[in-house]
Amino acid sequence: MPKSTLDGEDENGLLAIFKGESGVGKSVAAFSFPSVYVFDFDRKMPSIAQKHYPGKDIQYDVFEDVFAVDAQIQELKKYCPYETILCDSFTGLGNLVFNTMAGIKSEPGSVVIKRMSNPKAEKVGIDYYFAENHFINYFVDQMKLLHRRPGNPKHVIITAHVITYESAPDLRTKQVTKFRSILSQGRKPAAILPTEFDDVYIFGLQRTDDTFASGVPKVERVCITESFGEDPAKCSHPFKEVMDFTTKPLYGQMFGSKDLLLIGEEVKDEQQGL
Repeated sequence: MPKSTLDGEDENGLLAIFKGESGVGKSVAAFSFPSVYVFDFDRKMPSIAQKHYPGKDIQYDVFEDVFAVDAQIQELKKYCPYETILCDSFTGLGNLVFNTMAGIKSEPGSVVIKRMSNPKAEKVGIDYYFAENHFINYFVDQMKLLHRRPGNPKHVIITAHVITYESAPDLRTKQVTKFRSILSQGRKPAAILPTEFDDVYIFGLQRTDDTFASGVPKVERVCITESFGEDPAKCSHPFKEVMDFTTKPLYGQMFGSKDLLLIGEEVKDEQQGL
């Protein structure tokens, strides 16, 4: 029987890409969501989680190859106790695909890196890029299937690192154009990824009028849900265009949660009644 948009509110929560440069708080924002499981492709757990959410139980796994990733996906399809699945990060997943291919072809990872970074070296085979595109498409499809089914997970988030490029100077005007792009080994996965999601949010830092004792300006961590300059974004939820999650978790601002009102040291102060 067909479903209707008038049937009521969708029980599923967020299916989104959190994109931005390294260090702007994408993972910190995602850790504020309830009952988090992390595909730790960047291998940076648990230090960041413990720093910003001391005492919060966040489950995670690291993976030696994409076969282990697929095995975990199949386990989550059988039973998922987690409200939130975080894939951290898209860029790290692409790197894992390349490492897996190097293992299959018995090529040391150092050789692959040398080929990619040295213009005179023999280039990495096209099969590496085919594998990256194929597995990332498969991974995204599986995450969307998990998200759409009843029950857990309620939220699926993929973080993606962004870098800024400069175009070659225009022949007539000599103008150089800057543009931002999601980082991946091949061009195709980064271009396709945003088309698979209705929610793509920009994460960044902005200066404030306040300063530290040293006189250095303080910065805020912000999440932007609408396109900003040349950086595209989109949002299917009634969220604010800009949300400051420097001291208040992003999840609470999105969904009205009262849990973990403050982050890091301020959480400790609140727990101690200060």
